[in-house]
Amino acid sequence: MATVVRGRTFLTPAISPAASTSTVAHRRSFASPPPPPQISAADQAILVHAPTPKQLEAMELEVDPEVFRQAKLVITERAGEQLRRIAEKENNPDVALRIGVESGGCHGYQYTMNVTAKQEPDDFVFTRPDTQPSKVLIDAISLNLLKGSTVDYATELIGSSFRIMSNPQAKGAGCGCGVSWEANI
Repeated sequence: MATVVRGRTFLTPAISPAASTSTVAHRRSFASPPPPPQISAADQAILVHAPTPKQLEAMELEVDPEVFRQAKLVITERAGEQLRRIAEKENNPDVALRIGVESGGCHGYQYTMNVTAKQEPDDFVFTRPDTQPSKVLIDAISLNLLKGSTVDYATELIGSSFRIMSNPQAKGAGCGCGVSWEANI
């Protein structure tokens, strides 16, 4: 089909309803976030260091004694690889991702994450066994609210970041920002 405007001819493609729908569907799929990674047994992190109950008592921290038995964490392959890259870039195998939980946010709790090389006396240290170094530090108080969680690293158009992909201690999906959540108590 051709259109003539002021003596110039423009070709106008004929768009069928089916083609129009597939274009919209393609745009939506392009804008959606990447699919979550498949979790395998290799993603189960190993607890490489934990404070003793006596050490926690000496620090006057009231921690559920079950936390030692239930200290589990999943580190996805993407998160492990990013931790390894950061440690190599910093030329420091002690670099780790520190994850904590604090009061706040629109659902009651929010995650805190930062990269550090300093391990605190009450830290539980996890690592992904097939990716070294890939350390994650969680303090004894936060671990009760993070046990069984999955740590992932996502790259999107708006940026890249570590995130908690799933947390069995959280009620529902939490806030749309992915940081604030409500405890499943």
